[in-house]
Amino acid sequence: MSLFLHYWTLASFATLIITASHWPNMPSWMWSVPCLVWLLLSFYCRRLRWGCGVAAALIVILTSGNLLHHQSNTLFQAGSNVTINAEVDSLFKPINHGFQGIASVRSINGERLNYLSRPKVYLIAPKNLQLGDQITAQARLKPVIGVLNEVGFDREKHAMSQGVVGIVSINRNHSYFIESQLSFRQILFNRMFQASDSLANQGLLLALSFGERAYIDPSQWQALQQSGLSHLIAISGLHVGIAFSVGWFVGLGLVLLGGKKVYLPVICGGVGALAYTWLAGFAIPTQRALWMVAVLMALQLTRTHTSYRFTWLLVVCALLFTDPKAAYASSFWLSITAVATIFLFLSLRLPLRSVLLKALLMQLCLVVVMALLVAWLYNGLSLHALLYNLIFVPWFSFVIIPLLLFTVVFAVFFPPLIQWLLSTIDLLLMPLSLALPLSHWLWFELSEQQVLLPIVVLFVLVLALVMRRKPLLIVFLSMILALNVRKDERVWRLDLLDVGHGLALVIEKNNRALLYDTGAAWQRTFLGAALKLNQDGNDEQISQGSYAQQLIIPWLSRRGVMLDGVIVSHFDNDHAGGLAAIRRRCPEAKVWSSQTENRMTTVNEPCIKGQRWQWQGIDFEVLWPPKLTSRAYNPHSCVVRVHDGEYGHTVLLTGDIEAVAQWMLLQGTEPLHSDVIVVPHHGSKTSSSTAFIKRVSPQLALSSSAFQGRWQLPNPAVKARYLAANAQWLDTGSSGQVTLFYRGKNRRLITMRSSKGLAWYRQMLRKRVE
Repeated sequence: MSLFLHYWTLASFATLIITASHWPNMPSWMWSVPCLVWLLLSFYCRRLRWGCGVAAALIVILTSGNLLHHQSNTLFQAGSNVTINAEVDSLFKPINHGFQGIASVRSINGERLNYLSRPKVYLIAPKNLQLGDQITAQARLKPVIGVLNEVGFDREKHAMSQGVVGIVSINRNHSYFIESQLSFRQILFNRMFQASDSLANQGLLLALSFGERAYIDPSQWQALQQSGLSHLIAISGLHVGIAFSVGWFVGLGLVLLGGKKVYLPVICGGVGALAYTWLAGFAIPTQRALWMVAVLMALQLTRTHTSYRFTWLLVVCALLFTDPKAAYASSFWLSITAVATIFLFLSLRLPLRSVLLKALLMQLCLVVVMALLVAWLYNGLSLHALLYNLIFVPWFSFVIIPLLLFTVVFAVFFPPLIQWLLSTIDLLLMPLSLALPLSHWLWFELSEQQVLLPIVVLFVLVLALVMRRKPLLIVFLSMILALNVRKDERVWRLDLLDVGHGLALVIEKNNRALLYDTGAAWQRTFLGAALKLNQDGNDEQISQGSYAQQLIIPWLSRRGVMLDGVIVSHFDNDHAGGLAAIRRRCPEAKVWSSQTENRMTTVNEPCIKGQRWQWQGIDFEVLWPPKLTSRAYNPHSCVVRVHDGEYGHTVLLTGDIEAVAQWMLLQGTEPLHSDVIVVPHHGSKTSSSTAFIKRVSPQLALSSSAFQGRWQLPNPAVKARYLAANAQWLDTGSSGQVTLFYRGKNRRLITMRSSKGLAWYRQMLRKRVE
């Protein structure tokens, strides 16, 4: 009974903290008082001990959540334009309009903040700040606002995992004062940067030494992901574990040389793990790894013997106790899954005499499990990931990382030698450089359903091993549940993706899809491997990113659908910026457009009035423009009416047509009446006249616009017109991705923010406006 109570206490503690990320509200910290009373009473009354885990978890959640609320209120209480003093907490990376990093705000408008009140923010500065710098400047405060879709980067959740509560942008039009207090870590970074200046693998060297990945070429990072080797470059538990091992062997050597402290190897290992965590800037994944090491060290130093399951639970609880926000990050789940896999393998006690064979088998199990998780996160799987990991994990563990750690030590005491050492390590990285270009050959994209089946089967097998039960029946049932169910041909769906100020809409049926507009593209900045250390950032290199790369293509992969075509309303960036990326990814997809410029290379079909076609039983009719144009701007937007002929569902896609084009449409006899309208020009006041809305007579108006964006769209007067016409109004800025499911005569509506966007921290980060 006592053993069960221990397991229950740890399990309930961890489970409750993990669920906190889904709570719609954060209760007042006052509720922690009865929880504390419960804990104190449980020391005297054994019958109350069943609730210790829940009570302790509530205290941790309420303390952490209310502290973040307090820091957010402190940051925004003085308005959006303030004078701040902030201290740099991380290495800065270049962005389109300067440099960005994490900083702690020390004072606002001259009022100094106590330690607990100091909010952590994303600081956007005009120059590359150094670790430890303090900057005093006039700045503009902004809430953390991200887009929310089924897939893609979740900015709000990522900010929460880092404890960031706002964005501070330095006003370039006013003077600012920087007090440089270079930290020792920054000094080491500068030394290593300059010493590796001419090396081909400088980006990898800096990433492995300091956790700074801004110097890795995006194409190289993509190749690392596709080859299943990105975990080797992102400093995490593996690296901290290697640092512990290096320190342990140093301690063992000291014992063999005459040291009398039997625990010296463990202590030296802990020092090595702590040093590497500091070197990586105490990044969140390294902090988790350090706490794992601390728990295991404590168990060993106190000679406490526990089962692997109990140790794993203890580690998870220690991580969540020290950082309740850890559960918001995918790296947390990767870490604890890797540890669970290792512990499970060790608990099997396989009758193998060869230590090398055991290590290879454990590595094989670890690669298989992590490959499934990577496939879930990145919508694909590399078939040669197993071979690459079997080769490069030992290579990095026993050669590259230990040499880099010794190089950093030399950077402290003998700086002249580090250039030679880094050149040697650069040569040792050549096999990786030669292997990465082959990574895309055996990379296969997988849908959500294709990844789900092996994950479910693996989970059931692991459960059977833990529970000591025969899993055949459970496995069979799980396979049936995970298999794709035959889709009803009457079912189709429309997804208006959340792409900020822009437009991207997907119509899907029978695992096929048509795309209306592609969202925006932008120039993104990264520091190349052979750049000079430039405080003004003049040597930045530029590549292009887009919503097509970050959202649409992963969305199609996750859904497991084939893109048949793209309708480009017009060629403004916010509507057609991602077309090139879509064409590279789906070269056989048709493209409809009203533009003649570069038509032979980018457009297959004209999109002008009178064009009709049928796709998967759905009719498409083009209502505007009347003719092709050399360059399609807002007035030339391709207006398409989608009609499900069998059941009468209609959708009007309008692009960015303005009042004049709408007036001309009203003069014709085209069938404008539609159940659903994608609001023209993001809800701008130059569009959506009362007469046009009356003619369309929509039941549902969908606007694709950025929340609190630069253009402040949708315009309140436009929204009022649709509401006055008895249309339901939704915009992606407030609702996230909007999905309409059509089945027979029925239509069902789902928004991402109503399904997973109501968490308390999202409301806090978006300045409590939802």
